Amino acid sequence: MDNYTSVDNVRARLIIAGLTELEQHGAADFSLRRVAKEAGVSCAAPYRHFKDKDDLVRAVIEYVLEGWTLLSGQLVTIFASDIRALISELSVAGLRFWIANGNFRTVIMASGTLGSGERGALSSFDAPIKQAVDRYAAEGQIVDSELLSFKILSMLYGAIILVDGGYEATEHAAERLREAIASEIL
Repeated sequence: MDNYTSVDNVRARLIIAGLTELEQHGAADFSLRRVAKEAGVSCAAPYRHFKDKDDLVRAVIEYVLEGWTLLSGQLVTIFASDIRALISELSVAGLRFWIANGNFRTVIMASGTLGSGERGALSSFDAPIKQAVDRYAAEGQIVDSELLSFKILSMLYGAIILVDGGYEATEHAAERLREAIASEIL
């Protein structure tokens, strides 16, 4: 069996097509038939690789989060000795990640229409930032890590919306986000 028709390749094509489907139609109107057509496979193929529509949506979310997990893990390593820089760089990288990957952004913004399991998986995007803020708090820098996490994530998601709406250019928003976070973690 060549790579193009291998089982792993079909599964991967279905996941990528599922990402496109989420972007174009959202989770509420997600169609396995359209996914199969986009992937260039039979209508029965999704059921050979996924239990149901929700299983494919979970696979798409996992695929999205793999990219972020790799990137955030690298930043945690690079900025391990400077917690303030880590918080700032994770936030700016999060902004750039979601702006550069508009279809990924659709997945996280669609979380309100997903099941509780999928919403829980999406919260892992926030985890590296929350962990860095918790470490910052543990070092005695702040008392309320939950409040600081909320502020930083609010700034991050707000910046994503501003860039997406054309209000700010990505690089300008990234610098402004970095400045806003720096003012919170003096």
